Amino acid sequence: MENYTILPVPYTVGPKAYDSIAEYTRLYGTKAVVIGGEKAMGASREKLLAAVEGTEIEILSFLLFGKECTFEAARRLEAMDAVKEADMIFAVGGGKAIDTAKLVSIDLKKPYFAFPTIASNCAAASAVSIVYKEDGSFADFVHFLDAAKHVFIDTDIIARAPEEYLWAGIGDTYAKYYEVSISARGEDLPHYMALGVNMSRMCMETLVAHGAQALSDNKAGIASYDLEQAALAIIITTGWVSMLVARDHTMDYNGGVAHAFFYGLCNLPGFDENHLHGVVVSFGVLLLLVMDGREEECRELMEFNKTVGLPTKLSDIDVTVEQVAACAHAMTEDEDVEHYPYKVTEELIIEAVKKLDV
Repeated sequence: MENYTILPVPYTVGPKAYDSIAEYTRLYGTKAVVIGGEKAMGASREKLLAAVEGTEIEILSFLLFGKECTFEAARRLEAMDAVKEADMIFAVGGGKAIDTAKLVSIDLKKPYFAFPTIASNCAAASAVSIVYKEDGSFADFVHFLDAAKHVFIDTDIIARAPEEYLWAGIGDTYAKYYEVSISARGEDLPHYMALGVNMSRMCMETLVAHGAQALSDNKAGIASYDLEQAALAIIITTGWVSMLVARDHTMDYNGGVAHAFFYGLCNLPGFDENHLHGVVVSFGVLLLLVMDGREEECRELMEFNKTVGLPTKLSDIDVTVEQVAACAHAMTEDEDVEHYPYKVTEELIIEAVKKLDV
């Protein structure tokens, strides 16, 4: 077997996380360009500038990434003088902003550092970009070897973010445990993959323990211990797991029915624009459990969903059995179910959805 090296993404978390920027970036140069979303810039700009004041780090410019993570957006940014001049990229914001900055980083071979301003997904700590078309429809997954050199999680900024992002992040994150554990079922795993599969349980258990209180604290703008634990599960644990359980397309256990369910429904006009990814994925986990013959476990998860307001019935995500059936073929063709312990069929999906149509 060939040699390989596994390096989990390091992180700093807390209300003063940005104070350590110079310490962790100094090995990569002195000139940085910030790429992010408009609201994220507003939430983090002053803290970023204060953190590098008096250090060797110079922020050349703050650049808006656009609205979608697209190849066109990345190329537009790559053509800008500040990006060309920078030694490193500071990726600030949510998943689409950070994923766009990743594309720029990979194309220009510049290191990037992630500054998530919401706790909705693991983009800051994963090594994949989800790329969309200019019209907002899904285009491609871009996988690469290098992740962020460091992730800085300012919990004060996370606490002031709209709670809908954390809400969706909870659903998207606990899905990781269910999808990974099923996708890797019965496999003879190398050490790092076995580590990732076992670690995935934390994606679910941490949020069951801290999710409800974290949401309450987020609504109150409190950077609490529960909020920190939830944010770390969503951003860091899930990112680590996603990197550990994938080597290439022949050995990638990240996918599953819950995400195939979401991407399949994106074939419905306007669905993606009107529904948060993680919220729909959380219902996809219920579907996954029914399909897997674990209906009692599904009922237990429904009880947790009720405590945090995630969907427990099909009408909660504004779709019908007939609409799911119309999208079922796309779900079976999704790459998320390519590596699965059994064949995911349209009949299996529709039968399980009917049981959840209450």
